[in-house]
Amino acid sequence: MKKRLLSCLIAAAVALSVSVTALAARFRDVPAGHWAAGYIDAAAENGWVEGCGDGLFQPEKKVTYGEFAAMTLRLLFPAELPERGSGRVWYEPYVETCAKKGIFDGTALDLGADGDTNMTRAALAVTIRNALRAAGARMPEERELLAVDVPDLDRYGGEEREAIRAVYAMGIMEGCDDWGTFRGAESMNRAEAAAVLTRMSGVELGGESPAPAPDTEAQQRAAYEAIIAMRAGYPEGTPWTNENSYAWRGGIFSVGYGCAGFAFLLSDAAFGEAPARRVRPVRFEDVRVGDILRVNGDTHSVIVLEVRESSVIVAEGNYNSSVHWGRELSREAVERADYLLTRYGEE
Repeated sequence: MKKRLLSCLIAAAVALSVSVTALAARFRDVPAGHWAAGYIDAAAENGWVEGCGDGLFQPEKKVTYGEFAAMTLRLLFPAELPERGSGRVWYEPYVETCAKKGIFDGTALDLGADGDTNMTRAALAVTIRNALRAAGARMPEERELLAVDVPDLDRYGGEEREAIRAVYAMGIMEGCDDWGTFRGAESMNRAEAAAVLTRMSGVELGGESPAPAPDTEAQQRAAYEAIIAMRAGYPEGTPWTNENSYAWRGGIFSVGYGCAGFAFLLSDAAFGEAPARRVRPVRFEDVRVGDILRVNGDTHSVIVLEVRESSVIVAEGNYNSSVHWGRELSREAVERADYLLTRYGEE
């Protein structure tokens, strides 16, 4: 296990009587009394952020997806930093490297925005959660997530909601006022980015993510047997609605509700701790037993039990408010899926 604790660096600086004024002197526009002076200096000292030229940091300047992609790689994946100038625009290789790790899944960038787009606080929460998962961090358990109190949490969709809970529980982001209001639609600035990077640096990271088992017919048979064994506990017609939830161990999403929760439950039964990855567009040839399909216009999740020549057989929760086994989806329906979640390794 490795742990990067920047607080040790800051404590050492205090012990050596290094003043806040000396720390902030790196940038002319970050006075000693600035709330983020210590964060900014620490982030710059470690190379996670850079100045804007002429001795300026521009702490109030909004942060774009491209800028935060570069910051994230410098902090969590320094060995994978691309060469400067290796893309058509400066941020392209940073964004592409992050995207391959699923770091921007569920954000505007995932939906077609470019690297020059400013990041909102909600998007930053999702990005931080995804990045720490990709780096092997231990994520909060469901009880920790449910203990988080955010006054405006109901304003956000499922993935943003769970990410906000996660970054609050981990102490990486916090509210904007005395009540802890998140204000997720507001843009992030460079001072706030330096603060969250410094807090992220204190998160304990595991070693390499668990390697997925080899992709073989034997593994698919084992996945099928593990999923079918769950049928005894969740027989046809078992009540299952959006009130039911499950904390997934596959990553990408921390908790699933309703149909997603049931799919995650069966997925964990089949694959344990193996990490998941999201695949889009969906090709029928890529679908395997135990994969999760997000269908019906991104409103319903099913898990694959069997792959036939031109169709799949699935299990699902919250199908007419209950558990259902054995529905058949055509090849065309599969390839219209919004995305696929798989825990098999890339070929």
